[in-house]
Amino acid sequence: MLLENKTAIITGASRGIGKATALKLAGEGATALLVGRKLDTLKAVEEEIKEKGGKADCFVCDVRDYEKIQLMINEIIHKYDKIDILVNNAGISKEIPFLEMPIEIFDEVCEMNLRTVMLMMKVVLPHMAERKSGSIVNIGSGAAIRGLPKNSAYAAAKAGVVCLTQAVGDEVRPLGIRINAICPGPVDTELFQNSACKDFILSAGGDLFQPEEVANGVLFLASDLSGCTNSQTLVMRGFNRW
Repeated sequence: MLLENKTAIITGASRGIGKATALKLAGEGATALLVGRKLDTLKAVEEEIKEKGGKADCFVCDVRDYEKIQLMINEIIHKYDKIDILVNNAGISKEIPFLEMPIEIFDEVCEMNLRTVMLMMKVVLPHMAERKSGSIVNIGSGAAIRGLPKNSAYAAAKAGVVCLTQAVGDEVRPLGIRINAICPGPVDTELFQNSACKDFILSAGGDLFQPEEVANGVLFLASDLSGCTNSQTLVMRGFNRW
């Protein structure tokens, strides 16, 4: 029970890496606070966690909206008194060649993958600072390390997540808070299976990760197993290049 009596917020918790992370953290004793935009899908994850003997709660929130995030975090603090862990997982991908991509789509992808991370940290960090304790794990992507064709907005936003992690992590380390990122390679999610780049990514070799394997990395960074690790990026790849 690496996370006994801990509270853990997971955004984008209804499926994929977010769902696997919620199940993993709850399995290690944390109360998984599931954040997403659809209550029914969040409730399904909550029920699965509770069936396994874990603790979970659901919070419907559009993490693009600063005021809604503030209201949600205030509710969580009122109900649970503290936030120990934040996993910023929510994101989207839209595969369009750069020369064909409308500026509005570029902005939308960057907002959902980068700005939401900034907003969540902006609201959660003061509560962690008050307690001089906390761990934040931001979900990046292998595309942040090596830009992925037809995914320029996604790659740029995820690279921004890595740099945001490093910059803010250095700032808050004296406050007893750690911030790290994970950049996984291809993960067997619905998003990846529907990707037009799937064959291109897999053609170079390497492994197709399961969401549960990425969740293991989140557990490592969220827990005291990585107690000396801050402002770092855990790259989960089975191969050196695309």
